Amino acid sequence: MHKINFNGGDGCWPCRGENIHYTGSLPEWRNFLHSYISENEIDTVFCYSDCREYHAIARIYCQSHNIRFFVFEEGYLRPHYITLEQHGVNAHSPWYGKLAQELPKQSPERVHHEFDIKANFKRRIYFAMRYYASMHCLRWRFRHYVHHRHRPYWKEGIAWLKGWYTKYTHTAHDKGLLQTLADHHSKHIFLVPLQVADDFQIREHSHFNDVAESIVHITDSFAANASPNDVLLFKHHPMDRGYTNYTKLIHNLAAKHGLTGRVFYGYELPLPEIYRHCKGVVTVNSTVGMSALLHQVPTITLGKALYDVPGLTSQCTLDEFWRAPQPVSDDLFKRLRAFLLKHTQLNGSFYCRPHSTCRQIWQRLQQQAQPPIRQQPRLVAARQPQMAAKEKQEVA
Repeated sequence: MHKINFNGGDGCWPCRGENIHYTGSLPEWRNFLHSYISENEIDTVFCYSDCREYHAIARIYCQSHNIRFFVFEEGYLRPHYITLEQHGVNAHSPWYGKLAQELPKQSPERVHHEFDIKANFKRRIYFAMRYYASMHCLRWRFRHYVHHRHRPYWKEGIAWLKGWYTKYTHTAHDKGLLQTLADHHSKHIFLVPLQVADDFQIREHSHFNDVAESIVHITDSFAANASPNDVLLFKHHPMDRGYTNYTKLIHNLAAKHGLTGRVFYGYELPLPEIYRHCKGVVTVNSTVGMSALLHQVPTITLGKALYDVPGLTSQCTLDEFWRAPQPVSDDLFKRLRAFLLKHTQLNGSFYCRPHSTCRQIWQRLQQQAQPPIRQQPRLVAARQPQMAAKEKQEVA
């Protein structure tokens, strides 16, 4: 087994095999990857997310050289699952665009998970702080590194602390907001679950440049087409608390369109409670859309989404959705859930239960890898991380 680290944060968690520090530039990465894979006879590559700069290059390289390429991602079905797919995830999934044909063949029988994955926000904060602190301390070694979040390390650290503070300072206010919505606007609420500011699903798999642009588009459409009795609720993404704040934007849009008192914005709003009062959910391509479908809430996607299937999501335009959201087929959703659990989901976590999660990964590889994996991965002798050959020469 081999692990390539792109920054000091990656090196915090070495593997039991070969650990390599890649210290070259992004333009040189493809050539280095080709040489390393060839020299070490590697036939399978894993990464987390397939849109980050280095991972996107690796994905294209592996596709063109018939090398197995597997991608981890947060679970499509949360909180008890993570995603593992060959070739790519979300709109790069091999199942994207095919589910309308595949789901009728799938049994709707419900599969129960073995492990309950508990909330782990504090653990995530610890991992994030450790990651960015290490990335900062070793930035001299990885001076060519390009991070997928284009902010300095110290802003990342502050953002995580700010996110923790925001969570606890908004709890009381948002509890009152939820009660107001339930008392006065039940069944007239259109929920917009916002995605993280750096979400590649926005940047790569939609026509929006960022989340703010999607907010403007949704609000403009709502103002022109929604019933006067309906209200619009934006929910901030929990992992984006410390990075962005759309209060001013949403307030200005509401004032511009004469929607004061009909547009709301909250942070700590439990989705199951909101769904009971929703008329519909509008998302670009967030996995929250699948949560809404589970609760039988009419949903529309504005970008490319794996679950955007006739009978599940509304296939009309956004302007039409406000007046006539299309119902969700419960039978088809049960087939979707069963299909995803069979082909893409693992009952595990990136932050806890490592042994059971790894066991399931190996089982899934044995069952579904193409071409088939014939033998268990070989562990090479564990060593201290080594630098790429070119960088060794520069240091020498």
